[in-house]
Amino acid sequence: MANKTLLNGVNEILTRVSVIAGDAGLLTSLTDSPRQVHIDVAKQVINEGIDDLYAVTNIAQPNEQAESTLVLVTGTRAYTLATDLIQIRFPMIDRTNNQTISEYPGGYNDMLNGDPEQDDTGLPQYGAFRPTDGKFFLDCAPTAENNGRTYYYQYDKNLALSILTDTVPFNDAVFRAMVPAWVQLWKRERRNEFDEALYRLSIGRASALLSQRQARDSYAPR
Repeated sequence: MANKTLLNGVNEILTRVSVIAGDAGLLTSLTDSPRQVHIDVAKQVINEGIDDLYAVTNIAQPNEQAESTLVLVTGTRAYTLATDLIQIRFPMIDRTNNQTISEYPGGYNDMLNGDPEQDDTGLPQYGAFRPTDGKFFLDCAPTAENNGRTYYYQYDKNLALSILTDTVPFNDAVFRAMVPAWVQLWKRERRNEFDEALYRLSIGRASALLSQRQARDSYAPR
């Protein structure tokens, strides 16, 4: 049986807070002008609640990690990496030549201080994300000899649910336990109401079901 979808979650929340009434009023789309703000907040808190759940349970979400490549181009120091990237698990590895690219200690600005003219060339060993455009900037520009070398990297990807058919990363029992937690987050955003005890209880129950271990009693929203 397929996991519940983002649309299912939005309908559960909006039913609980009386934005929609009964099965006849259930949404079939995530676009509805009179209720769009309510829908958008519901989508937001579903993602926030999922993040909180996996954080307190201390396990990775399914399919959270992915692999991609960076291919060196002669004279090019700045590269666009995977669009759904959250963070890289360094080092990047050239599997053919057994070479690596690691994160530059101290970050982008320290790397520039080490090459103020920005004219270093050769085989890159370090890189850092350039804050002006988010590109990955290498410590030196590859030469023609290095052109085409392929570096593989593992990364954590963005798993936010965004379209109505996106499915939650857990079974129906966990989904049911999460609904009251999502409702509390929604009420906090839209009505300035929040039952912290109920939120902790709901996250704790969902975490126990997710990990099949006894619930703890110290679950508060991040």
